[in-house]
Amino acid sequence: MVTFFSFCKHALTETEKKPESHQPAVTYSNPYFKGTREDRIAQVEKITKLFGVECSYCHNEDLTVFTEEGEVSKKMMAASVALGVDCDYCHVDGKHYTEKENQAKKMFELCETMATGCDFCHAGKDQLTPKGAQAKTAFVTRDWVTKGTKQCLECHIEKKQFALNFYGWQVLNAMKGLKGM
Repeated sequence: MVTFFSFCKHALTETEKKPESHQPAVTYSNPYFKGTREDRIAQVEKITKLFGVECSYCHNEDLTVFTEEGEVSKKMMAASVALGVDCDYCHVDGKHYTEKENQAKKMFELCETMATGCDFCHAGKDQLTPKGAQAKTAFVTRDWVTKGTKQCLECHIEKKQFALNFYGWQVLNAMKGLKGM
């Protein structure tokens, strides 16, 4: 559990002593920031510098509520943890992206369509969950990179974490038959 207070400069874990304060306690379980207090402060500063923003871009003054941008940032941090990468894997700065932008947009669209998070398929950098390994086969055979997510709904039910529809079951059974399963 991480507690943020006072302009993002201090992130304490529950094992560290917290100063007495009359302001509401702010807790946010954040697997993104790791290491010692100094390490976490350096990570926050790296992010604010990369994006050219102040803490108030994502947090209110008391750090008790996330702004709309902060809510997006939480999703991005969850993605970076699932993928095992830092922000600069996809972002050059707040307005420019690396070559990973198009793939990332398609992945976020897929997560929205299937009601999953990145960790449904990803278990760190270059590692997939068992479900992710299955999905990768479909991505390769169905040319997902260029055709996108809509074709997924030919075999899957929207918002059902890749549950198969009737046609999808037919395809799966045909594939099993071809493999002698």
